[in-house]
Amino acid sequence: MTDSDMPATNPPPAGTGTATVDFAAHIEVLSAIIARRSDAVARIEALLNVQKSPGPRPLDISQLARQLRECFFPLPGVASDAYRMPDALEQVHIGNGFRPRPAPGNVLTDPAQMMERAFHLWRQTNWPGQKGRVRYANTVFNLYVLKWLAFLSMRVLDVAAGDAVDRLADMQHVLDALWESTPQGHPTLLRDARWLIPIAMSPVTDELHGYFDVAASLSQSLPFTEQLAIQQAAVVLGGGHLRTQLYHLARQKHIPLDDLELILSTRRSNALDVAMLTQGLVTLLQAYEAAVAVNDSAIRSALASAIFQGISPDPELFVNRIDLLAPYTMIEHQFVAVNDDGQAVVTASGIRHQQLLDRYRRLMGSLAPALYQDLGQFKPEEGRYSPYGVLFGFSYNLLDLMALKTLQHEAPIQFSLEDAFISGGADKVGWVNGWRKLPHIKAEVSKLFEYPHAFALQIHQRIEHALRIGADGDANMSADAGRLLVATADYEAAWAVELPARYMQSSDQQRVATGLAVAVDEKDLLACRLEGEYLVSYQTGNGWAAVSKDLLTEELGAGRNIVVRDLPAGATEVLRVMAGGLVSVVGE
Repeated sequence: MTDSDMPATNPPPAGTGTATVDFAAHIEVLSAIIARRSDAVARIEALLNVQKSPGPRPLDISQLARQLRECFFPLPGVASDAYRMPDALEQVHIGNGFRPRPAPGNVLTDPAQMMERAFHLWRQTNWPGQKGRVRYANTVFNLYVLKWLAFLSMRVLDVAAGDAVDRLADMQHVLDALWESTPQGHPTLLRDARWLIPIAMSPVTDELHGYFDVAASLSQSLPFTEQLAIQQAAVVLGGGHLRTQLYHLARQKHIPLDDLELILSTRRSNALDVAMLTQGLVTLLQAYEAAVAVNDSAIRSALASAIFQGISPDPELFVNRIDLLAPYTMIEHQFVAVNDDGQAVVTASGIRHQQLLDRYRRLMGSLAPALYQDLGQFKPEEGRYSPYGVLFGFSYNLLDLMALKTLQHEAPIQFSLEDAFISGGADKVGWVNGWRKLPHIKAEVSKLFEYPHAFALQIHQRIEHALRIGADGDANMSADAGRLLVATADYEAAWAVELPARYMQSSDQQRVATGLAVAVDEKDLLACRLEGEYLVSYQTGNGWAAVSKDLLTEELGAGRNIVVRDLPAGATEVLRVMAGGLVSVVGE
């Protein structure tokens, strides 16, 4: 059964983009810009020719952005107000739930900011001559078009299936034309337009609904082959992001990857990322199942590689503890609502997620032996490159790194962003290591980000261990899990222990005073609630209380039964939805 065969769950509307974006007009203007590349590049080069300006550049980033925009507009034959189109497109994206959280650098690769970064390097080294400035002007031009295309990619899903395919084809045509117009000696930063969809969603946001709306629209607007390509990109990018987080936390705290506190913190704080990975993996596993059935070794291998990268941040959770994976990926405010009668109502996105979890459980359970059989070909080898070792923050950071590296003429040009997620030889190790080797970056800093072969090997070994267990028939070890018993105050359960206070967090000081909860600032508690860090949260008479997901691994995952008492009726119903078969209500 494909995603389109799933029961109807009142899919979300396509969004404001349907009414406000003339997709064809954007394609026309982008094509016109590319056709007049030389004029725009000459103007950008003039903006870069400021080496004689004393001290810091006397422009803020918004002024520089306006000047950069004037390098592209006006254009002959293009409407005079076309310069407004990129900003309007970005606002539609924000209106659909993707407003970037205010934080330094938390924006899609911005050509004006990349100009500022070049100025910073040149001031500390040497200002390039015209040839060097023209080279980087071409990079800035490419970034301007890529950013526009990234926001436009989100509007592919505003229309029905046939039109959506046509829109993807139009975007790919523009992307191809961009690289055809690029002078020789420059890298093709990104080959496949379908990768722009997950890249456009990579900056951190406070709202979460947009991600699930897009996932649902993706399954409804595009044929399976296109869904697969987009989800494959999303899975390897998402897996790489979480692996990098794991790598840096382990190094920062000087702890091994299997340290319990590291496992708890990453599982607790990554509900959205793991939920989206799980949904994407369902598509990949479906395609892998089909490839195994027909013995298509090439497709099977490519899909296996992407699947391994997706499960790599926490193979045990994704393969052996699917009973825990389900509640870890449930996000209370996104998937569950409580009506006026105190009943928990599962939202449309919650229903879809539960259905995908069921499918994931079946697919991983049946395919673990085949995946284990395929794993050996991806074992990291000394001196060669494995995608398990690529280090980056968010997917747009890869474009940042590759673009800034074009400041050096000797930078490799044979690889694009997609190649960072495909195994390779020593030349690819050198390419990845070279991203941060720039004249103004201290050697010890770039060394921190060098390709970590030992880490990549550890990741592979963890995947191997999990799949070996899964291949033996234990892909879901739910029989070993404890149960969370929701009970009244006077119910006695000799076969369970009371909920340890550290798992109950509260801003209600009266509740904290009883010793049954730990104090948490209400603002912090609500922020963690929005991040999906709790199994359930609810208002008390004097604040909020919430049950941490840490007990999933520490207690239920270890086979212990835990009693939680006197939850409000609505909270009990929510907990039943959030933790499914791990919850039993007793003493009613």
